[in-house]
Amino acid sequence: MSWTANSTKLRLEYYFAGVGQISAGVFRRDYKNFFGNTIFVSTPEFLALYGLDPNEYGPYEVSTQYNLPGTVRTEGFDISYKQALAFLPHWARGIQVFGNWSVRKTKATNLGALGFNDIPHSGSWGISLTRPRFNVRLNCSIRAAQRLGGVTGASIEPETYNYTPARNTVDVLGEYKFWKRLAVFANLRNVGDVPNEGATVGPSTPDHARLRSRERYGSLWTFGVKGSF
Repeated sequence: MSWTANSTKLRLEYYFAGVGQISAGVFRRDYKNFFGNTIFVSTPEFLALYGLDPNEYGPYEVSTQYNLPGTVRTEGFDISYKQALAFLPHWARGIQVFGNWSVRKTKATNLGALGFNDIPHSGSWGISLTRPRFNVRLNCSIRAAQRLGGVTGASIEPETYNYTPARNTVDVLGEYKFWKRLAVFANLRNVGDVPNEGATVGPSTPDHARLRSRERYGSLWTFGVKGSF
């Protein structure tokens, strides 16, 4: 059965003279029949439903979805700010700052996988400089640790979960225009080469045993020329 939701949202915005605004919002969303994840040992009845051979697939576990009982509620707030710093001296014209922050929380009697996938808080901030012939921008992104699904099995203690650890990254972007139809650009993503990590943490897991995986893609630098004709 598909899920349905009732949503309530309130937002306030204030616009500065020139370029800029500050805004804040809160929301609440109540889900019915939301999807949760479950893993169980396959049964002859389940395998017969899909025409699967019990001798071949009987030893395997089944990972599937089900409708969570009751109501699942998500609620949170966000705030954002953007402003061109027009009060600076003439030599510093074109500077603009921005930032945003959001918080989210899920409540339910039985969350299944839903609550684990929440990112409790995240945000970004940055500064840019724009002139007639060039622009450059610095972006910094912040996200909290994300709890994923539970881990079960022999000798694994209860309340053990997989996590995506907190991650902070920095991007630098810029462009220089030679003339009105031709420009060069540079996009430097994840300048600090922050890796993607996975962790498994239980109540008694020591710090040195928490890291499960690490993927390092490197800092992606892109340079190019673009034009319009």
